[in-house]
Amino acid sequence: MIRVYSSISVETILSASITASQTSIVVATGTASALLGGAPLTPAGTYQFTLALDPDTVNEELVFATYISGDTFTITRGCAGTSAITHASGATVRHVLTSNDLDYFNTAVQPSTLTAKGDTYVATAAGAVTRLAVGTDGQVLTADSTATKGVAWTTISSGSTGGSIPDVFMLMGA
Repeated sequence: MIRVYSSISVETILSASITASQTSIVVATGTASALLGGAPLTPAGTYQFTLALDPDTVNEELVFATYISGDTFTITRGCAGTSAITHASGATVRHVLTSNDLDYFNTAVQPSTLTAKGDTYVATAAGAVTRLAVGTDGQVLTADSTATKGVAWTTISSGSTGGSIPDVFMLMGA
């Protein structure tokens, strides 16, 4: 999921109490949009927005909002080391940035992975991203299941395209 944040989020309240097992919350009428502060939550399951229920109290619970419909949020309960508990109607709901959110950034692919002009990110397995160094002038990137990274830079010979590369581009443009 893509984590989203807002610097202009406005806190709101729960419009009804929730039990520890509920996976949705309804906020005060017409306030969900202000709570999101412009951050997207659709389509469902694409984005994650961190909320605190009863923030700064002994009942604080962190939840991840993953979808919105009107003033109703679909949530994942008891996140970032908190427990799912009951919250009363009128409980404060606030967008927060947590250590869990910051840890997420530590696992993200860092720009420093790319060390030269033309380098490319490639996946070597599910969730495993690495650097593929730029090829040489005239090479093209091709799928190659025998290569460690699944792709390789290849020099196209005139026989493999039926003509020189400039001829191919000229034919395509004609």
